[in-house]
Amino acid sequence: ELKFLVDAVQSCRFITQKKSRELIKKLERMSGKYDAGQLQRQVYVAGRVKTENESIYYSIDALHHAMQENKKISFLYMEWNGKKELVPRKNGVRYNISPWTLIWKDENYYLVAYDDVAGILKHYRVDKIADVEMLSEKRNGREVFESMDLAVYANTTFGMYGGELCDVVLRFPEKLVGVVIDRFGKEISIRKDGELWRARVKVMVSPQ
Repeated sequence: ELKFLVDAVQSCRFITQKKSRELIKKLERMSGKYDAGQLQRQVYVAGRVKTENESIYYSIDALHHAMQENKKISFLYMEWNGKKELVPRKNGVRYNISPWTLIWKDENYYLVAYDDVAGILKHYRVDKIADVEMLSEKRNGREVFESMDLAVYANTTFGMYGGELCDVVLRFPEKLVGVVIDRFGKEISIRKDGELWRARVKVMVSPQ
């Protein structure tokens, strides 16, 4: 819980850097001297639909632990299906990657990690990560991670454009149900429409 509070304080735009440091020092005193060092972490900010993943506390702690130990991780990556159920992607095949940092953007946590097979950095929604396991292998991709500008990466990867608010009817294949629920929430009406699925939502119509 204290780790979550530290991340929130560091990421909050309306709290100054000076006040953030003061608040974090108070939180550190609540943890005891042996655990205080674990709270001295940095979350990069690039800046409400609530997650239903109750294990996100444990996932974030496991991710930080793996990064502190310089180890790779393995996990299941979840997605929504047409029945509004969270199910593992790729039929339950586990992802094996090298975690490097967390980015908090648009009220979501994203894990930035190096994919050995693709040879590039990728990002994953932390609330869609499940069953995290730390592997014995050391992380790869340090050179790639250290050469990148995190602020630029966050803004270009997750940046949204403004526009006119309109009512829009979306028709999409089932594989995109998760995208719609992530953006507009589980309470929207989604129904079958022939071979596709259909949802009526309010969106800011923009080039993106």
